[in-house]
Amino acid sequence: MSLQQDLRAERVGHMDLSAYVTVETDVRVNDVLRSMREQGYNCALVTKGERLVGIFTDRDVLRKVADAPETWGAPVDRLMTPTPHTVHPDDQVGRALDLMNTGHYRNMPVVDDGGKIVGNLTQFAIIKFLSDRFSQAVYNLPPEPDQVAKARDGA
Repeated sequence: MSLQQDLRAERVGHMDLSAYVTVETDVRVNDVLRSMREQGYNCALVTKGERLVGIFTDRDVLRKVADAPETWGAPVDRLMTPTPHTVHPDDQVGRALDLMNTGHYRNMPVVDDGGKIVGNLTQFAIIKFLSDRFSQAVYNLPPEPDQVAKARDGA
């Protein structure tokens, strides 16, 4: 099967969707940052009840928080990106990749028909999906494929 066919056949729900933190809208930014740092994720999905209402990423931190210490105590819903683009678990990975590429997103929330969070599709998950489909020949190429050894190894 070609990579293009794999992108059409594979569904988002089969990917690793575990890289996120969930927080409620009224949680303070410094608490969100602490949770993100402790769990090692670069985004928090912001909820109201069980419904996704926004996303707060490391880009939001750099653009809106890093040089504004007065925002650290503010509720995350003031600084989050509201109503982010989402994908459904049954969507094709290729569609999700197109959306992420077009929007320059590194994180794409995955929600079910009722708007409940299923997970977060990351660039890393996409890269892992793509690299798992490369043939062994690509994996075994030397760093500089045109370079030829002057002597046999061990000679």
